[in-house]
Amino acid sequence: MSQWGKGNVSQGAVLHNDYVIFDPLPEDAFGANVNIKLENVFKLDENAQRCIVVPFTVTDQHKLQVASATEKFDLSLDLTDKIYSLFYEICEGDEIYYNFTLVPTKEAIAAKFLLDDPWGGIKDRPLKEGIF
Repeated sequence: MSQWGKGNVSQGAVLHNDYVIFDPLPEDAFGANVNIKLENVFKLDENAQRCIVVPFTVTDQHKLQVASATEKFDLSLDLTDKIYSLFYEICEGDEIYYNFTLVPTKEAIAAKFLLDDPWGGIKDRPLKEGIF
């Protein structure tokens, strides 16, 4: 499931409707804090260096996980909707941290960058789904 094509490496993400992989990017991010939130409205973190939004479908709320290359954690969130907008932020305050924010939505949002970023992301540039 964690295969990357050349295009995925370039955009920094592998996107599927119920499974996403994001490149952590910063070299010193190992051991970084990861914040996972369920919100009604997304608010950009003031320390965000990268922000991506993707559509995300919950196929089984009892099998939700967040994982890195070395570990994985099961999540228990009160996800009553099926379709969400998933916002992924790489933030740099005193240390690097990551935010994942799920916002319920009626229709799937188009995957795109929400900021120009230091890794080549361009605001409003669309992201492609699948491995390419």
